Amino acid sequence: MSATILKVKNLTKFFPIIGGVIRHKIGEVKAVNNVSFNLKKGDTIGIVGESGCGKTTVARLILNLIEPTGGEVIFQ
Repeated sequence: MSATILKVKNLTKFFPIIGGVIRHKIGEVKAVNNVSFNLKKGDTIGIVGESGCGKTTVARLILNLIEPTGGEVIFQ
């Protein structure tokens, strides 16, 4: 049995929508909402979906280039 090298649990990223005269938060874009998976040594994973569905955001979250709104990424 191979060891898990990457664990993504309930990964979430919301981006604020700023608007109005005084530039305040008027909403949010749910770019990634509760994504979870495990990657074991020797496995390959593909993330597929329509344009704008959050594939690049998931990659940036895994690489810690942006902070998640919720969830966790564990790399061993």
